[in-house]
Amino acid sequence: MNFYDNALEVHQSAEILYKNEHYRMSVSTSCLAMELYLKSKLYLTEKGEDYAYGHDAINMYRELANRFGFDKWLFEIVKLSRKYFNESRYPHGDTAIYTKAFAQEFLGYVADIKDFIDNECIATVDDLKDKYRK
Repeated sequence: MNFYDNALEVHQSAEILYKNEHYRMSVSTSCLAMELYLKSKLYLTEKGEDYAYGHDAINMYRELANRFGFDKWLFEIVKLSRKYFNESRYPHGDTAIYTKAFAQEFLGYVADIKDFIDNECIATVDDLKDKYRK
């Protein structure tokens, strides 16, 4: 399974968790989906392989932004996803922040990242030749 297909599955899982009122886990899964969407296009960047098997979503986005254009809003989303990826999985203390509205925001963030991946990070013919020559 490639990163994009994995992202779609994880994204769907975040939606299922949300519908079943597991908001904290929906946030965590949304963050993972964002990371996987970013990983799905790292092969189009110069240093993408450096980040493809880690969890450094901030530098994954920077790599893609260097190639396809920086968007401050998306960068803020990626920073939030990095923060809450750990905090939602390993909460310390009060988990009251993980409300329906908060989880819904993260589902919206996933959609924004997916839109960037689907519509901005477009492979050229040369990219595809390079990918399949390897």
